[in-house]
Amino acid sequence: MVLFGYDNAVTAPLVSLPLFVEKFHGPGYKGNLAFTANELDLLICVPLIGAVMGAFVGVPLQRWLGRQKTMLVAYVFFSVPGSFLQLFAPDMAAMIVGRLWNNTGISILTSVVPLFMAELVPAHVRGRAAGLAYAGSGASSVISTVVVWGSAKLPDERQYRIPLAVQAALAGLLLFLSCFLTESPTWLISKGRDQDARAQLLRLRRQNEAMVDQEMHSIAAVLMEAAEANSAVRFKEILEKKNWARTFMASSYLPASQVGGQSLAISYSTVLLVQVGVSNPFQMTILVFLLQFLGNLIGPFLADFLGRRRVALSGLTMLVLLDAAAGGLACGGLTSNPELLALAALSCIFAFVNAATFQSLAYIFPTEIPDAKLREPTMTWTIFWSYTTAIITSFATPQIISPDAANLGAKAYLIFGGCVLIVLVYTYFLLPETARRTLDEIDELYRSGVSPRKWGRKARTDDHLEVVLQAKDGAITKHIE
Repeated sequence: MVLFGYDNAVTAPLVSLPLFVEKFHGPGYKGNLAFTANELDLLICVPLIGAVMGAFVGVPLQRWLGRQKTMLVAYVFFSVPGSFLQLFAPDMAAMIVGRLWNNTGISILTSVVPLFMAELVPAHVRGRAAGLAYAGSGASSVISTVVVWGSAKLPDERQYRIPLAVQAALAGLLLFLSCFLTESPTWLISKGRDQDARAQLLRLRRQNEAMVDQEMHSIAAVLMEAAEANSAVRFKEILEKKNWARTFMASSYLPASQVGGQSLAISYSTVLLVQVGVSNPFQMTILVFLLQFLGNLIGPFLADFLGRRRVALSGLTMLVLLDAAAGGLACGGLTSNPELLALAALSCIFAFVNAATFQSLAYIFPTEIPDAKLREPTMTWTIFWSYTTAIITSFATPQIISPDAANLGAKAYLIFGGCVLIVLVYTYFLLPETARRTLDEIDELYRSGVSPRKWGRKARTDDHLEVVLQAKDGAITKHIE
């Protein structure tokens, strides 16, 4: 997630650096030192095609190699070479290929990390763990914007080489650290390596044998149920009638977050702030990413303590209002400094609220809502549509906001606000409360037919669930023995 955050944040300020534009393009639109809308599409959209490919490569690699070795493959064969190609790129074509190659590795990592985290931590901190994994991307986003801001003052090619060098160094460092990671106990048990899994869990749970026995029991239950249901899971099962609601709710938030306004407030923040005439756009970009990082840190705790549903509904409501306010302000003309500052302030607030609510939940839902046997294909489906919508929005945003295209500028916030409103409506009807529930309990509640809106009123282990789980426990005990 660190490389995802760095790459996502470094792009907007990087393509605004004068010497970067001069190196890879020359004089831009009407002689201005800036990329055209089509060039921004090449630099930002085309690399996301690699990310789509990486989403599909991730699942078979994880099943074959395990979580840790899949991460090593992503670093060694994609992210590290892709980062170095960007660093030493002689022209636009090499830069695009380097970004595409790097994004392929980042996509594989993105499909692994949330599942990996969910399988390593106890149920009561699962939301915080998955969310804090995303917070790592927020931290790297802050680092990237600070690095670009610092290097922007340099008078030579170091202006853009330094941010790219830091990216390459991060990829190398993460490759080294990943060599020391433990393997997922769930994957080990799925391969019949129960003793290895137990040893890993004992280290992770500080030799708490009672907790480890319980977790081994629960993991075996989920895996046995998946094996009994279908020993050869077909990808299309996630779209079958009995699973579509779970698949939709699990996978929709990450793609939907791409069309909620974050491309304006975050991905194209520097470009938009420069275009509308905000003074000190690089410093404002740093503030945007600092607030996003703060939201990344707070969001997982909100999701666990307040509940997923409450955080989602309140957060989405605030985002609709922020999009409407920013778009309405832009419709007024942005003719004075107070109006420009108000737009910048709204972008900052949006970044915080979006990270604390929408984005934090987007990485939790694919790890806990899907049926146990469909978790990996659902994650792949989620990542695929996330990058697909990212390609669409990354292509459309320059065409919507750039002076040489539609020239809507910040008025585009109104379009994204309408998209968030749609998400708010279906969230109210379809999102269940999964906080502090085991994966087994989530499966049973879905099968019981309880309306998602009423899950919060159900006890964590009501009489029905208790009977079902006790019966299942007896079967699993025999299986383990």
